[in-house]
Amino acid sequence: MKLIIVYLLLIIGYSQILERYQIIGNPKPSLVSILTELQSQIKSGGAQTTTIAFLDNLKSTIDEEQIRHDQLYTQQRNQCSLELDLRKKDIKDAEQVGSRANEQLENCSTSNNKARSELDNNLESQKTTDSDIKILKGIRDEAARLFSNKKRDHLDALTSLQQVLLTLDGFTGGDCSLAELGKVAMAFIQTAVMAKNDQPLVEISEIFAQVATENGGYREVYEKLKQLIVNFEQTLQKNLQDYQDVEDLQIQEYDDRNIHLVEYFNNLKRTEQQLRDHITAMSMCINQQTAIVDTARGKKVRNLQMLDSVDKMCKDFLSEYEKASQVRKDQIDLINQVKQSVYDFYSQKPQAACPGGGSD
Repeated sequence: MKLIIVYLLLIIGYSQILERYQIIGNPKPSLVSILTELQSQIKSGGAQTTTIAFLDNLKSTIDEEQIRHDQLYTQQRNQCSLELDLRKKDIKDAEQVGSRANEQLENCSTSNNKARSELDNNLESQKTTDSDIKILKGIRDEAARLFSNKKRDHLDALTSLQQVLLTLDGFTGGDCSLAELGKVAMAFIQTAVMAKNDQPLVEISEIFAQVATENGGYREVYEKLKQLIVNFEQTLQKNLQDYQDVEDLQIQEYDDRNIHLVEYFNNLKRTEQQLRDHITAMSMCINQQTAIVDTARGKKVRNLQMLDSVDKMCKDFLSEYEKASQVRKDQIDLINQVKQSVYDFYSQKPQAACPGGGSD
């Protein structure tokens, strides 16, 4: 009966263990082989020490398996620690790289937008300045044309006045007829009209108004007419010089203003090129930093996924280790129970009679 109990205890306990966990390591002896060996040891009348040694050997095998699993789990745990640290470091590195790239990207974008705004203002200023240069040149050209016309009219008038004076000087001692003085006066009037000056017309009218009161020749009219012509010639020369002075001053003012505008326009053109170069550089910066941000984001995502996978794997290692260790503990407890049953079995087995002895 005791032997049956030992068998049943071993069968039930060992079957439960095998169902709960597939033993790690070298293949374990089958339940049948263990029972067969144990039955053989007991039925053959083997010594208690032999049976106990068999169980102790089985226990030692389980202990060795636990030691190997302890070593394996230690390696797995160290590898997990290294791998988790590596993934966390890669995630942190990706975050830092992405943060720096985002900061640089923001700076480049801000600088790019500012440069584009400045370029728009620059181009508008170029347009305005170019228009000012053209307007200024148009004004200068018109002023030069008017001066040229005035100069030509005055030079023509002075030439005509020289001819009129020669005509007057041809009258010996001022002895001339009224008709001759009238022709001279008419030529003088035409010259005044040529010079766009009507002031002599009034004075000529006053001179010839005296003819009605003249007795004899027209000496006084001659003198006054000649003096009027000489005075007018001087006026034309003075006006011509004044016109020339004004023209020279306007040319100088135009040159100064034009030089300033052209220099300002050229500076705008140089600034335009600098802005375009800067915009190109900032566009490259934006593209580069965007690529870095995308790469860093992808690296972080991949490492987060790998971190989750490694963490799950490491937890599986721990769960496997704890489950297997518990199974081995249960195996050891079962073996101890069987050993105790074996002790009990042998302690109750009748002892063989000693040779030469009597019976009880």
